Amino acid sequence: MRSITIAEIKDPSYEMNEAMNVLRTNVSYSGEGVKLVAITSVDENAGKSVISFEMMRNYANAGLKTLLIDADLRKSVFSARYGATADDGLPFTGLADVLSAKGEINDAVYKTNIPNAYVLPVGNYVLNPTPLFGGKIFTAMLDVLKKAFDFIIIDTPPLGRVIDAAIIAPNCNGVMIVVGANEVDYRQVNDAKNQLLRVGANVLGCVLNKVGAENQRYGGKYKYYSRYNSEYRY
Repeated sequence: MRSITIAEIKDPSYEMNEAMNVLRTNVSYSGEGVKLVAITSVDENAGKSVISFEMMRNYANAGLKTLLIDADLRKSVFSARYGATADDGLPFTGLADVLSAKGEINDAVYKTNIPNAYVLPVGNYVLNPTPLFGGKIFTAMLDVLKKAFDFIIIDTPPLGRVIDAAIIAPNCNGVMIVVGANEVDYRQVNDAKNQLLRVGANVLGCVLNKVGAENQRYGGKYKYYSRYNSEYRY
């Protein structure tokens, strides 16, 4: 197995770590056998990729062999944001290569420098990635990966931009919608939820992101979160 170094790793704040612990606990109570979860958002810049990465790290720190699949084939931020490079110096083989039958899954999954954490990056650019998620290769790949990992997170594109997340989600045990505080209204979130339900996805809930002291009205009955001014809330 090839390995990858994630250079830009900052220790999570106490608030973030506690919020991720709560999120992991809530997912564990979402139903038996939930081990493959898709993360999406209504629009860009909601922070879904940050949530996906922090979930991977939290599950890995809990001792679970965890895989993050970067399925945002159009606008991946993983390599640039986290300074990720392959230890052998070669270009990444990734999801796009596997789904287009130009690469093998064994060459596309990377062990990271975070214990128990693995990544399946985007790989090489493809012109029209949407049909790749509807093919048999994708479902067969997920079947193989579910046997190899304790928990899998799929970072998908925003639902308000492309249909990819709605194609991916029914192949998962559940899907979560990341919502940036004060960035979208209830109707947009509800439309995204209904779109996922129409394709048979199991919507686990929403993650309210970018919540700081200025957004305390979002704390509501969740006094635990209000107390710590958490930036990441489930």
